[in-house]
Amino acid sequence: MAISQALYTGVTGLSVNSDGMSVIANNIANANAKGFKRDRAEFEDMLAMDLSTGAGAAQIGRGARLKDVRTMHTQGGLAVTDNLTDLAIQGMGFFVLSNGGTEVQESAGRFYTRTGSFIFDKDGYLGDTGGGRVQGYMTNELGALSSRMNDIRIETNSIPPNASKKVVFDVNLDAREKPLEGEFDLEKAELSSNFNNTFTIFDSHGGSHQMTVYFRRQEETDGISWKWHATVDGKEVSDADGAKLKEIGNGVVKFNQKGNLLEELTEFSEVNFAGGAAAGQVIDFDFGKNIAEEGGNGIGATTSIAAKSVTNFHSQDGYEAGNIKSLRIELDGQIMGVYTNGVIKSLGAIALATFENQDGLMKAGRNQFYSTIDSGPPKIGMAQSGTRGSIYASSLEESNVDLAQEFVNMITTQRGFQANSRSITTTDSMYEEVINLKR
Repeated sequence: MAISQALYTGVTGLSVNSDGMSVIANNIANANAKGFKRDRAEFEDMLAMDLSTGAGAAQIGRGARLKDVRTMHTQGGLAVTDNLTDLAIQGMGFFVLSNGGTEVQESAGRFYTRTGSFIFDKDGYLGDTGGGRVQGYMTNELGALSSRMNDIRIETNSIPPNASKKVVFDVNLDAREKPLEGEFDLEKAELSSNFNNTFTIFDSHGGSHQMTVYFRRQEETDGISWKWHATVDGKEVSDADGAKLKEIGNGVVKFNQKGNLLEELTEFSEVNFAGGAAAGQVIDFDFGKNIAEEGGNGIGATTSIAAKSVTNFHSQDGYEAGNIKSLRIELDGQIMGVYTNGVIKSLGAIALATFENQDGLMKAGRNQFYSTIDSGPPKIGMAQSGTRGSIYASSLEESNVDLAQEFVNMITTQRGFQANSRSITTTDSMYEEVINLKR
């Protein structure tokens, strides 16, 4: 009986080592597969045969069996490519694919992968070559990311023009300047002002216009006060009545005794550009965060100190129509469109999924996984949020297979297989000796 059991025990050893060699061979075969995660075969002993006859325990092992094939989700190295839509994850997380079309689940469903070799198809959807579409969050008409996850689709249409609605200034107005006599005169704008600067603004058609803002020091006993006048070329508006310049806005900026922006007041702001542009275009003139109403402290706002008058910074929110020139993908997965008019706009964001137990994921082929009860439901969100890693564009994650280690495992598995086969041949020789006793 014991000799017979030795044969079965040796057979289990051959079986588990054969399974172990299959796992090793699969790892080696996928050593160059992008995003592949290596497997590790784990074995355990089988229920022992109890031979106890007295107080002491006497058990004989009955062999080994394959306990589990565990996927090792360790980080692979990142290889740089020349394709923007090659994406790699540094850290935790999986790309989410819809309807991957694998043999395991041919119906619509979600699949999870670390292989970021994606392309844009003819309809503008970002996905893999097997028909799976990358999931993420698209921007709405207001430019904000939607909270609802959907297929990532990038449209290459032109961006419509946007009329200037706000102009922001950071100017220093020289406190040493003296108030001028008389009033501001559009016909002699430069002579009747202390300082001026010119900016570009846009109408509703995307047409550009040069706007000059003139600053004039005011008589003031408490603090410092400047009046400003915004003007454009009279030929570019519909109601200039032949004047060379047309005033489209004016107001007052007041400063405390330290020269910090205390208060700003816009008395008038409206322009009617010619050529069919929308009439009554109102522009908000912002000189920074003032102290009186906005809690400013003088930093990053217009000042009036004893230094040369200069424009430190200015911006405005208008632009002409433009076509998409290029794309870029940020570390947080946002897809940014770069347009010919200089506008950089968020078009969407790629989602990442994490799991409480990623070891519970099941392989679906093509380096994809699907969730199970053991893995728990996916926790989906943007990259760099929660425990999710970063997304690197023009990069692919390499396999985490260590070929040197796999060859070592192959040798030890081969030796284990040989040793178990030797136990079988030795047991066979023992059978032969027992048979010879009867002759």
